[in-house]
Amino acid sequence: MKKTALFLVVFLVVVSFVYSSAPLNSKPELTANNAERVNFKIKGTGSKNIAVTIGIGSQPGSGACCSGVSPFTTASFVGNVGDVVYDGKTRRVITKIYSEMNGTTIDLAQYY
Repeated sequence: MKKTALFLVVFLVVVSFVYSSAPLNSKPELTANNAERVNFKIKGTGSKNIAVTIGIGSQPGSGACCSGVSPFTTASFVGNVGDVVYDGKTRRVITKIYSEMNGTTIDLAQYY
C-alpha cells in the first residue's frame, strides 16, 4: 500500500512539473468564439490637431466605443480579426482588422 501511494505521489509531481515547464504556445490568442485577437496601436493626428474617438466592433456603432486618441499620443488597442476600427463620432470606418496588423501602428494623420 505504501509503495502504491508513493508511486502515485511521485507520478502526480512529475506530471505537474512536466505540464508547468512545457513551452508556451505561440499560437494567436483566441476568444471563446474562436476569433483571433490582434494587438495594435493607433497614433494621433499630430500637427493636424484633431482628437479622434475610436470604436472597435463588427460594424460602426457596435462593439467597444469609444476611446479617445489625442493628437500627439499613441494608444494600444485589441480587436478581433474581421472587426472594424471606426471613428466614434462620425462612424466612419478607418480600417478593417486583419491578422497581419498584429503589433503595427495605425497613423491617424493618414486618415484625417
